[in-house]
Amino acid sequence: MRPEELYIYKALRKVGAQSSQALEIGSGLSLSAWQNDGGYAVYERASHHTLSYYLQGGKGTRRHNGDKSLGKGHPGAVCIMPAGVRSEWSIEAPFKFMHLYFDQAEFDRIALESYDIDPSLVSLEDVAFRSDPVIEQLFRQIIVPLDWQNPADKMSLSHAGQLLIQHLFRCYTNKTAEPEFIRGGLPPYVAKRVKDYIEAFLDQGLVLEDLSTVAELSPFHFTRMFQRTMGTSPHQYVLTRRVQRAKDLLGDSQKTLSSIAFQCGFSSQSHMATRFRKATGLTPRKFRQLS
Repeated sequence: MRPEELYIYKALRKVGAQSSQALEIGSGLSLSAWQNDGGYAVYERASHHTLSYYLQGGKGTRRHNGDKSLGKGHPGAVCIMPAGVRSEWSIEAPFKFMHLYFDQAEFDRIALESYDIDPSLVSLEDVAFRSDPVIEQLFRQIIVPLDWQNPADKMSLSHAGQLLIQHLFRCYTNKTAEPEFIRGGLPPYVAKRVKDYIEAFLDQGLVLEDLSTVAELSPFHFTRMFQRTMGTSPHQYVLTRRVQRAKDLLGDSQKTLSSIAFQCGFSSQSHMATRFRKATGLTPRKFRQLS
C-alpha cells in the first residue's frame, strides 16, 4: 500500500502540505511525515484508516463540524480518522506531523488472528487531539530516529507499525479484548525456515510480514514466538546477522566497504559504519585492520 496512492495523502498534497518522506512498511501498512503551513482540508471518502501524531506545533490546527469547532491540536496530539468518516480541518500555523495508514484488511486480520473476534463486529473510534504516551513513545523513540530509506531499518519500522495497530485495537475500538497468546516458541523446522529466508534476503529491505508469512503465523504471534525461541526480537536478530555478514566479508580485502554495506542490507557505507560500531565498538575499517 504505497502512501502516495492513498486518499488522505493525495488530499493533503492538494491543500499544499509537504511530505518529507513516505514509505510502505508492509502489506496494507505505510508511513508518511508531513509539514503543513496553512489551509483547510476536508476528508470524506478515505477507504483506509489513518493515525495522525503531531510532532511539532499544532495549536493552530482545529477540527470542525460545519461552524462548530471540535478542539485544537498540540504537540503530542493523536488523531484517528477511520475509513469513510468525514472530517474538516483548518490550519492557521505551521506544524509537523506523521501519519500511519492501514487498510481494513490489515485491521481485520488483527481482529481474527490476534483476538479471535469477528472483524464485522469491530469499529475503530474517531479521535481528535488526544494524548497517548504509548503512541508518543513509538513515534518519537522508534519511528522518528530510524532511517526510512535504509533497508536495515525497514523491519524496525514495520514492527513499530504493527505495535501501533495492536494498541489502537486494544484501546480505540468498541471491543475490550486482550490478544490470544500462543504458548511456546517456533518449532525447529519453522525456525530454520525463517533463518534460511533471512540469510537469503539479508541484502534486501525485509519487513516483519515477510518473516511471519514464511512462518505461516500472524506478525503478532510470530514476533512473540520468535523471541521465545531466539531470545531476541526479529528486527534485532536481522541486524545482528547483517553485522556478522559484514564481519565475514571484511576479511576479503578486495571488497570495498561500500559494496559490503549493500551486500549486508545497509543503504550506505556510513550507515553500516554506525551500526557496526554500535554492535562491536569498532568501525568496519578498524575491524578489517585488526583481522
